[in-house]
Amino acid sequence: MAQTFKFKDGKFTESSSDEASVLFFHSLSSEDKQDYVAHFNLPSDVFALDEIPSVAPRFEEIPHQDSDDSLVIVFSNVSNGNNHIPVEDRFETLTFILQNEQLFCFLQEDSVFDQNLIHHYKDKFDSIESVLVYAGILMYSNLYAELQQQKVAIDDLNNKAKNSTSGDVLRKVADTERNLVILEHTIETLDETVSKLLATETFTNKLDNSALEYDLKWYNRQVIKLVHVYRDLLDSVSSLFSDLVSDNLNKLMKFLNSLSLVLASASLISEFWGINAGGLPGENSDYGTLGVLILVVISTASMAIFLKKKDYF
Repeated sequence: MAQTFKFKDGKFTESSSDEASVLFFHSLSSEDKQDYVAHFNLPSDVFALDEIPSVAPRFEEIPHQDSDDSLVIVFSNVSNGNNHIPVEDRFETLTFILQNEQLFCFLQEDSVFDQNLIHHYKDKFDSIESVLVYAGILMYSNLYAELQQQKVAIDDLNNKAKNSTSGDVLRKVADTERNLVILEHTIETLDETVSKLLATETFTNKLDNSALEYDLKWYNRQVIKLVHVYRDLLDSVSSLFSDLVSDNLNKLMKFLNSLSLVLASASLISEFWGINAGGLPGENSDYGTLGVLILVVISTASMAIFLKKKDYF
């Protein structure tokens, strides 16, 4: 199903498919993709890698002899919401094709990206090129919001790291790191796509809006900086966890070594009086065993007090 729009008297309004200059298509099943490729004479690989958001973004020029080159622009948008759902499961691929003074936008069946785009920027559209640029700005706004959610998760992990090294917290660190890795690679790929788009002279000439170009570049630059900063912050939290685990392990080994020293003194005395030979002190005394036990207690206590003063306990 398609939503169709055109520019009439400088306004972006709904229209019939015959008059439309901007068309939004939903439902990208494999059958739909084949139909779109055949109907609009698209490259056979135009929807390739749609299921891998970190590498799906790309820019491609398709040369034509009788008209301007067609442009294929693929973005990856993230839907904000439940942060417990992995970010890779909240990505959607947005495929835009600029061809013969028309902009074709292919979205997933349940996508609300086009509704949000029209709601936020409808009054600012003045060309089909501006629709594409505002789509990029909305995409970056969603990425920025997602990065802010990840920052909240990092701050929470940082606070928990000071008090706990439990398995649940460590698993949350791993999940957050996975989310940021996917976001980082996706944003880097988007940077290449947007840079190539804005370097295309025919596109920027038709857009004819340097301020809008700057806005898209600014959003691009900001999310790149943020994702790198947040990766570094998470690395510091991971390092803190590693240091705490190592510190706890060192304390445990220190305690066990100290305990073995305390027990070793008692063991030495017991082994000495356990020699199978005559002449041992107290051998023929009724209080010999009691004397040995008292000596063991004194030796053990003396070793424990000594190690305590040396801060081994």
